[in-house]
Amino acid sequence: MALFRYEALDEKGKMVSAIVDADSLLEAKQKLIRRQILVTKVTQIKKNKSGCSLKKSEVLSLTRELARLLEAGLPLFEALSVLEEKYRNLKAHELLLDLCDKIRAGQPFSLALESHPICFDMLYCSMIANAERGGHLIKALHELAHLIERQLHVRKTILGALLYPALLSVFCLIVLSVLLFFVIPSLFDLFEGRSLHPFTCFVFACSRFALKAKWFLALFAALLLGAAGWSFFSEKGRYYAKKVLFRAPFISELLATVALSRFFRAAATLIEGGLPALFALQQAKPTLRHPLLESSMQEAFQSLSQGETLQSALQGRAGIPPLVPRMLGIALEGGKLSPMMHQIASIYEDDLEKTIERVTSMVQPILLLALGGMVGFVLLSVLLPLTDVSSFAT
Repeated sequence: MALFRYEALDEKGKMVSAIVDADSLLEAKQKLIRRQILVTKVTQIKKNKSGCSLKKSEVLSLTRELARLLEAGLPLFEALSVLEEKYRNLKAHELLLDLCDKIRAGQPFSLALESHPICFDMLYCSMIANAERGGHLIKALHELAHLIERQLHVRKTILGALLYPALLSVFCLIVLSVLLFFVIPSLFDLFEGRSLHPFTCFVFACSRFALKAKWFLALFAALLLGAAGWSFFSEKGRYYAKKVLFRAPFISELLATVALSRFFRAAATLIEGGLPALFALQQAKPTLRHPLLESSMQEAFQSLSQGETLQSALQGRAGIPPLVPRMLGIALEGGKLSPMMHQIASIYEDDLEKTIERVTSMVQPILLLALGGMVGFVLLSVLLPLTDVSSFAT
């Protein structure tokens, strides 16, 4: 069964556009005639088989809007049709067309989402599938929207903290390059044949070395930029970059904090959706994206399946702080596991923000001092010979 878009005149004489499903163009026209719709144009909607990839922010917008439409009383197919019309000229249009087609054909919503794994991960599809079985799809969509929003907030916090030091570092490199390649060489003739201060000799030697090795330095910079682009855009490059980052002392701790907050937030949301604790933890495991923590969680799952408690299964595992099993043990005794997991996630998110803020407040003045010291050293090396008036006597 295919989808057809038609344009028609409503009762007030205004042009409207909507979609209808049928096996052929003729059947679509017959359906519209039976509905007594004054149609002016009918065309078949052709879907792009290559699929599409949406950003997290775009998935968040779709999730929120779909939840609002369902709350307004629209059936799922009609709600998706409204979104399809709204996003007609945007990237999400092909995805919404495919979802409309699959829902109209009788597929469950979760199964239709699974055909787009780039946009909707396993956690998203699992929560929708569980909501379909329990009949609380709107609640699940709101919970997913909140979960994605928290993930985006953490990502924004990290990127915002790294942006200023990165820009300041680039500015330092630009200033250093201008000094070595343009400013200092212009002073060679002025001080040629004169007795110079060791500071001046050192700066001049660095400038001459940079000029002689400029093509090597340019090649080295191009290789660095290429490696950065490869590690960012290539899947294999991201894999090797993650391996390096996971072994870096300070960065690995930050990544573990992010992974734990993301994992417990997802697990708590799944438990609130009605899943048993073990199944919720297993389905939330892909959100870790941290090799050490994934290995520790897999060992904990094996212990849980053998009858151990959650607290004892997590106790002493590599990468898992002692606070986590202790808090989960208290939560199990009180029967408040999901609120405690939300609390754990909030604790680690707060720790992450404080750590980033503390590191940023230290890095920024260090970079400023480095920039000032570099420029000051060059200026001092130039001004010291100028103070010796006798060196300019002929």
